[in-house]
Amino acid sequence: MTWRDRVDTAVGSFRGVEFHVERPGFSAGRRVQVHEYPLRDQPYAEDLGRATREWTIDAFVIGDDYDLQRDRLIEAVERPGAGELVHPYYGRRRVVVTAFRVRESTREGGIANVSLTVVEAEDTGRLPRAVADTRARVGDAAAAAREELLADFEAHYDVLDLATDRVATIERALQDALSAVEESVGGVAGPVAELIRSPAELGAQVLESLAEVGDRITEPQRALLIYENLFSAGETDTASATAPEGARKQAEAQTAAVRLVRRGAAVESAAASATWSYDTRQDAVSALETVHGGLPTQLESDPPPPPVVASALAELRAAAVQDLRERGAALPELTDYTPAATLPALVIAQRLYGDGRRADEIVRRNRIRHPGAVPGGTELEVLGE
Repeated sequence: MTWRDRVDTAVGSFRGVEFHVERPGFSAGRRVQVHEYPLRDQPYAEDLGRATREWTIDAFVIGDDYDLQRDRLIEAVERPGAGELVHPYYGRRRVVVTAFRVRESTREGGIANVSLTVVEAEDTGRLPRAVADTRARVGDAAAAAREELLADFEAHYDVLDLATDRVATIERALQDALSAVEESVGGVAGPVAELIRSPAELGAQVLESLAEVGDRITEPQRALLIYENLFSAGETDTASATAPEGARKQAEAQTAAVRLVRRGAAVESAAASATWSYDTRQDAVSALETVHGGLPTQLESDPPPPPVVASALAELRAAAVQDLRERGAALPELTDYTPAATLPALVIAQRLYGDGRRADEIVRRNRIRHPGAVPGGTELEVLGE
C-alpha cells in the first residue's frame, strides 16, 4: 500500500462543510523553556510537555455555487466552540479555529481561496475549574423554606379541642389535596389519618410525602406534571366572624393544611429540580418553567403568605432559577436529523458526532426497532453538538 492509497482524497471539511485541500501543513513538537546561566556554557532545556498540534490548510471552494459554499464555511468557522475537521492526510480531528482568511479575484471567477489554521481542542474534562455549587444552594434554600412552612402551618393548625366530625372533614380535605401523591407513590393515607391531631408530625409527614414524588419517580417530566397539579390542589375553607368557634377553627386548620400541600409542592419541585440530571437544554427549560410557575403562584396567592414564608420562597425561586439556567446553558439542544438513506445507527452516530459509540443514544431516544437499518427519510431527534 502506497501513500496514495492511504490518503483518501484531496477533499476536507469542517463541521460538515467541504472544501478542496491544495496545500496542508502541520506543526508539532515539545514546549521547551531554555534557561541560560552566568559562567556556564551549557544551557538547561526544561521540557514543559507536548506542544499544541497545529494544522494549516490552504484550500478552495469552486463551482457555480462557490459563493454559497464560501458562506457556509464562514458560518461554520464563526460558530463558537470546537468542531470536527476531516483532513485528507490526518483524518478526523476535533479542533478550534484560530485563523481564517478568504481570498477572491476578479480574474478567477467561480472560486474562493481560503486559509485555515486550527489547533487541537482542549480536553476540558481534564482541566479543573472553580464553579459555583448551584445545586447545594437550592438544597439549602429548600431546607430553609421547609422550616418556615412548618412553622406557619403549626401556628394555624389547631385541632386539639375540635369535635371528631370536624377533624374528619379536615382529614378528607387533606387526603383529597394529596390524592395525586397517593396515586403516584402511595403511603399517604395511613400516616395522615394517624397524625391528623399532631400538627408538627403531620406537617413533616406531608412535606416528606411530597418529596417522595421527586425522589421515587425517575422521569423528571412525570414528576413535574404531578407537582404542577398540586400547586392548586384541594379546597380551602372559610368561616364568617360570627360562625361558631369550632367552625372557625376547622376552616383555619383545613386552609392551613391545603396551603401546606400547595406551598410544599412548589418547594419540593424546586428542590427536586436540582437533584435531576438533564439530557438536553429543552429538558432543563421545561423544569425551569414548572419551578418558575409554582413558587410565584404561591407568592401571589390571596391572601399572600406571611413575610418570612414569602422571603424563603423567593430565595428558593432565585436559587432554583440560577441552577437550571446555568446547568441548562451547558447542555446540548435537541435537534432534528433526517438521514437521506437507510443506514445503521452506528454510521449515523459517527457522522453526527464522530463517535459511533453514541449509536445507543440515538436508538434509545427514538425507540428504533432495528438499529442496523434506520429507514431513510425518518426524522430523528438527536442532540446537537
